[in-house]
Amino acid sequence: MKLSSRDRYLQRIDHVVSRLSSVIANEEAIPSVVELARGAHLSEFHFMRVYRALAGEPLGATIQRLRISQAVHLLTQTTASVSEIAGRVGFATPQAFARAFRQLLGVSPSEAREARYAKLEVPGPRRNSTTNPAIRVEVVELSPFRAVALRNVGDYKDLDQAYSRLFAWLADRGAIESIQGIWGIPHDDRRDTPADESVFDCCLATLAAIDADNAVSVVELGSGQYVRYHHTGSYALLDDVHDRLLGDALPGRGLALKDTPILHEFLNDPDNTPEAQLETRIYIPIEQSREVSAT
Repeated sequence: MKLSSRDRYLQRIDHVVSRLSSVIANEEAIPSVVELARGAHLSEFHFMRVYRALAGEPLGATIQRLRISQAVHLLTQTTASVSEIAGRVGFATPQAFARAFRQLLGVSPSEAREARYAKLEVPGPRRNSTTNPAIRVEVVELSPFRAVALRNVGDYKDLDQAYSRLFAWLADRGAIESIQGIWGIPHDDRRDTPADESVFDCCLATLAAIDADNAVSVVELGSGQYVRYHHTGSYALLDDVHDRLLGDALPGRGLALKDTPILHEFLNDPDNTPEAQLETRIYIPIEQSREVSAT
C-alpha cells in the first residue's frame, strides 16, 4: 500500500527515536539537532517544531523517556550503583536522575530495583491525533518586502513594549506614514523555551528608505511560497496552530518546508481588541508548489 505523505513524515520521526534509543543504549553522546534533522531528512530550520507537531511532545521529553527506560534496564539487569547508572544514561547528578525517574514511573530508582520491574517498553512518540477537523489553508506567493526589525529576547508578554519602541523609532525618523503592516518572526516555541530566553523579531513593513542602527535592523521578508492560515483568537494559541499546520496540513498536501522563518502578520491592535477577536495570518514557508493563490 502506498504511504501517505504524513506516514512518510512519521517514519522520519521513528528514525529519530530509533537513533536516540541506540545512542543512549550504547552510552554515546546525544546527536546535535542539526545531525538529527539531517538524518531524518527534515528541515534543520524547523526541525524542533516539526518533531513536536508530529510526536506530540518536545524532543527533550522523548530523550528523557528513553534515558529512563535504559536506566530501568540497567537497574534490573546489572549490579551497577544508582549513581553510576545516573551518569551512564546522561544525568548530571544522581539527584536529577532520581527526580526524573520518580516523575515518570512514580517510584525511586532503588524501589524499582528492589521490585525487579520488568524492562520498561520504550514507547513510541505520542503522536497527535488526526481526528481534528481539517484545517483550511491556502498556498500563496509573497513578494519580497522591506521591514525594520527589533529583536526581543525575553517573555512574550513584553512584545507590546518592543513594538512600541519600534514604532517610536520610526516616528523619530518621520516614517510612521510609511508603515505597511505589522509582522513578527517567532524563533522559538514558547511552550518549550524558558520565557527569558524566547527570541522574537518585531517587524514593521515600511516603504521608507531608512538605515539600520545598533538597535534596529533592516530586513527583507517574504519572497516565495507560503502556506497561509488565518487565525482568530489568542496569541497564546499560535504555537498550537503551528502544530496543526506542520503536523497535518503540510504533510497532508505533500508540501515540503523551506529553510526560512515562519512569519506572523498581525491584523489588529491587541490594546484595543478583545483577545478572542485578535486576528493573525500565519505564513509557513514551503518549497515551490503548483497550487498557488494570488496575494
